[in-house]
Amino acid sequence: MIVGRNSLIHWTCFIEVVCLLSIFAACSNSEEVAEIIPDPDSELYFAKSIDFSSDSGEEVISFTTNKDWTISISESGGYIDWCSVFPTEGKAGENQVKVIVTENTDIVDRNVTLTLKAQNLTKQIVVTQKQKDAITLTASRFELDRNGGEIQVEVKANVDYNVIIPQQYQDWIHEKEVTFNQYTFEIDKSMEYDKREGEIIFQSGNLEEVLNIYQSGGGILLLTQNKYIVSSKGEDIAVELKSNCEFDIDMPSVDWITTTKTRNVSSHTLYYTIAPNETYEQRETEIIYSDKNNPSLKDTLTIIQAQKDVILLSGKKFEMPALGGFVEIYVESNVDYSFKIDEASSSWIKCIPNYRSRNVVREKSVFQVSENVTSERRIGNIFLVSSESSVTDTVQIIQAAKTIVEEKSVTVTVEKAGILRGMLGTDVNMITRLKVIGPINGTDLRTLREMAGVDFYGNTTSGQLRELDLTQATICSGGDDYMEHWDSDNIANSIPVACFMYSNLVSVSLPINLKSIENQAFFWCEKLENVVIPSTCRRIGMNAFGVTSLASIDIPRGVGDIGIKAFDRCYNLKSINVHADNISYSSVNGILCDDAMETLLYYPSGKGEINIPDNVKYIDESAFDDCVRSKSLFIPANVVTIPSKACMYMSQLSSIEVDINNKYYTSIDGVLYSKNVTDLVACPKLKESLVIPESVQFISSYACWKCANLREVKMHDNISVIGENAFYECTNLADIVFSSNLINIDASAFFNCTRLTTISLPKSLSSLGNAAFCGCENLMVIYSWRDFPPLIGDNAFYRISPNCIVYVPQNCKESYLNNKEWGNLTILEME
Repeated sequence: MIVGRNSLIHWTCFIEVVCLLSIFAACSNSEEVAEIIPDPDSELYFAKSIDFSSDSGEEVISFTTNKDWTISISESGGYIDWCSVFPTEGKAGENQVKVIVTENTDIVDRNVTLTLKAQNLTKQIVVTQKQKDAITLTASRFELDRNGGEIQVEVKANVDYNVIIPQQYQDWIHEKEVTFNQYTFEIDKSMEYDKREGEIIFQSGNLEEVLNIYQSGGGILLLTQNKYIVSSKGEDIAVELKSNCEFDIDMPSVDWITTTKTRNVSSHTLYYTIAPNETYEQRETEIIYSDKNNPSLKDTLTIIQAQKDVILLSGKKFEMPALGGFVEIYVESNVDYSFKIDEASSSWIKCIPNYRSRNVVREKSVFQVSENVTSERRIGNIFLVSSESSVTDTVQIIQAAKTIVEEKSVTVTVEKAGILRGMLGTDVNMITRLKVIGPINGTDLRTLREMAGVDFYGNTTSGQLRELDLTQATICSGGDDYMEHWDSDNIANSIPVACFMYSNLVSVSLPINLKSIENQAFFWCEKLENVVIPSTCRRIGMNAFGVTSLASIDIPRGVGDIGIKAFDRCYNLKSINVHADNISYSSVNGILCDDAMETLLYYPSGKGEINIPDNVKYIDESAFDDCVRSKSLFIPANVVTIPSKACMYMSQLSSIEVDINNKYYTSIDGVLYSKNVTDLVACPKLKESLVIPESVQFISSYACWKCANLREVKMHDNISVIGENAFYECTNLADIVFSSNLINIDASAFFNCTRLTTISLPKSLSSLGNAAFCGCENLMVIYSWRDFPPLIGDNAFYRISPNCIVYVPQNCKESYLNNKEWGNLTILEME
């Protein structure tokens, strides 16, 4: 066929158009948007997640896509081998992917993310698998020795659970403490001969883990009391022995202990008869109990019998001159005893105390007999009384009457210091009243001392001077030494140190230009009843008027310094009256205070019961030192500080009470505590039993100093420190259990606590102060529970029983023996 040129052109154009349309169609198809459409049964997987239990399993994901696709598992979650998919890729159309998981044996759940991708479109599917319910213990068994102790186990669990100690084990396995997921259990000491087994169950429904406890047994041979102290009169004693085995008894070869066989008792209660001790020596023996099958297992009973009580006197009647003097009585005794002077004679017979031991020894006791100033002979009785027996005796003091002389009053004007004696004539010792006008020096003071009954060396003279008026005299430096050991170089306008000590002066008027009354100037002038101090006086020294009979004293406006214990043991003193213009001191109802009347400096013991003024905030350490007769103490609301030594010498104190509005102190059962009851401040001397509240953490220094009536102290576990001298010479304290959290026992805390026989020092104790238990002469057993020796001060156990034994934990003996202080004691390991 012949085609024309135009037709050919049209045909060619048609073909080109068709080709172009095909190309456009192809391009349009390649730009179609990718789609991933979940099947209805898989929509939830895409919207939320695929969830598996802890068991292995598989699920199918169904979807349709218009593009080729791939699926992968995200690695962002760590370990993913537990999850797999098949297939991992495919073509457009309807598709299925199988998701497979292995069993989850862990106690936590896990998950991964599946990423399904079709061209540029991605969809993520989360796969989760629950944890396996589980309770896991860090240990499945514990093995303990017979002594038991604490065990700890950590629990990992993803379920709630209960801790169960089966009924049959609850008497020896106890849950003690839980801290987060860590449990502490207390295993009691085994009293069984054979090994025992127990278990603790951790349970959640049907899920449980068991902790097995294995404890070894063994022979038990234990005395409930290892020591019996028997009186000299003898007695029957019952001995209780805890034992789970047959035992032998090794009796001592003594004739004063016999076994009582007539009793119908269990084999673990044994009776012994102790014969009377007719000797003057203490005697002691031991009975040993041992396991028949294991002789190394034993316990020892110590029996100590007191000696026969005896008090032997060197003399029972003593004749004394009217001037008085000293009586020396020698006593041979093996018991504690005390002297008691009959009330009618106590004003002129005084005991000078001395230390006494418990052995039969010859001891000297000294009594001072005052001058008899009456015209009649007098008789006094001193009774010796044993505190532990009925043994008593009496010493009689017979004192001659004084030869009464006529009162002789003299007034002398001295032109030159040092010539007083020459102006008074030969009858100087017969003068009873003397007024001196003019200058006097050390030579003259020596003369006045002798006239008042005491010579240069302190010996008694026959001088009769009782009243001395020096108001118009001037004391000058120079002259002879006025007494042994003290010169007269710098004594101008002062009553020098100890100038009239031990004299018989009754009344003194001091020079109107006097500047100071020095230390001990009138110390132990027992008859001194009146003293007139001039307004020029600036200082009253330490012990200046100690041990005098002053009932009242006026402090002039110029005095700016009153030394400590200026009025020491002035038991008749009822009032101290301070001049209203004095800028250093003040007085309230006869009570000495500072200038602001806020600090109580001294409370006169002659006032009787203590009545602290309401405005007082502070109490001086020695304020109540002479209040030996006061039976009660009331602390008002405004008091801020009470020193630890404030109640030291209040020997008759039975109760301390505090105003309820006081912000700093409170009292419980008559005992003084800080307001928050964390510090025990002071215990009354007559207290017999002390129960310390649980909140107390510190026992203050001197809190129970010389509480001789105190027999027992109950201490809770919050106490960490026992202060210095806290129980000093609590001679009847026989029972004290220390806090398990005690850290320090300070110096002399239990000095001379002679009735302590056994103490148990807790594991927490880190240090013992100097002389902490010094003088505890009956201390026989010390348990120290610390694995290594606590720090120990000098003489901490000086003068305890030489037979004392220190028991320490197993495998710790060497560390104690190698310690400089502990190594001097007998150390044994606890069984």
